[in-house]
Amino acid sequence: MKTEGLWYLGERKIEIRALEIPEPGPEEVSVALEVCGICGWDILSFNGRFSRYHPYPFIAGHEGVGRVERVGEKVRSVRPGQRVAMQEVPIGTPGGALMARHAVRNERQVAAIPESRIPVQHWIVEPVVCVLNGILFSGIQPGDRVALVGAGYMGLLFVQGLNRSLVGSLTVFDIDSRRLELASRFGAREIIDSRAGRISEALNKQFDVVVETAATGESMNLAFSLVKPGGIVENFAWHHHSHTFDLDDWHRNGTRILNIQPGMNPHFGDLYPRTITLMENGTFSNEPLVTHVEKIEKAYQIFSAAADKTGGYMKGVVTF
Repeated sequence: MKTEGLWYLGERKIEIRALEIPEPGPEEVSVALEVCGICGWDILSFNGRFSRYHPYPFIAGHEGVGRVERVGEKVRSVRPGQRVAMQEVPIGTPGGALMARHAVRNERQVAAIPESRIPVQHWIVEPVVCVLNGILFSGIQPGDRVALVGAGYMGLLFVQGLNRSLVGSLTVFDIDSRRLELASRFGAREIIDSRAGRISEALNKQFDVVVETAATGESMNLAFSLVKPGGIVENFAWHHHSHTFDLDDWHRNGTRILNIQPGMNPHFGDLYPRTITLMENGTFSNEPLVTHVEKIEKAYQIFSAAADKTGGYMKGVVTF
């Protein structure tokens, strides 16, 4: 089957190219993509920094949502015309890229999305699944004092979810006043500008759990300074570079460090239906977070805004 997709060619180079994907097998579905979210590693790929993981050129994308076009003879859980979210598969899998007009998945790798008033560009499910996974494995106990370092797109999804949980209090740290205001709107009890010299020493070692989503050495060091002895630091962000930390401090404080990402949970795919339910009932919402939406033909504009951090960019979505 012939289709088109967005290929990463190297630094600041993307191009729509034709590609061939397989016909759906007996247990597979063919999906016509409606939207695909732009993830942080999509920006990494756009900036030409993904070669250590996969050689250029390549086609990827993993935050896709679309309508089922055809189903194999053994498929029972979805039907043609139904909107679905699709799970990620390894780069290079035939029919696997979701930054494309069509994709193919095993029936087990799609989850039905109900018809609703939520616009399709706000049904970007995969990153919300990641956040739900992060909350489930965070070690947070009822009544814990929780800090979140980083109020970007993923961080603000965390705020939405944590606000519905049994945390005793939630304090959010960031350097962007607009994002801090959103965190407050989503239910953070306290918001703090984390630029140098603006954090009270009284907050040191005061939090049971600290979730880090900002992906910088400074944000990780802040997380370690905030966590109580014996507390938990959840490294949720993907850090694309090395940092230096004081392991003596980790040892003396008995800090428990969790690396929470999809690969650590063998049942990650099972969270898709649960996440869709939580998005449908308003626990999680992309509405205030998606800032840039463009057709695939104009994708370069979104990628540039994301890479340059211009135009108030927080989350971009490509449409087909």
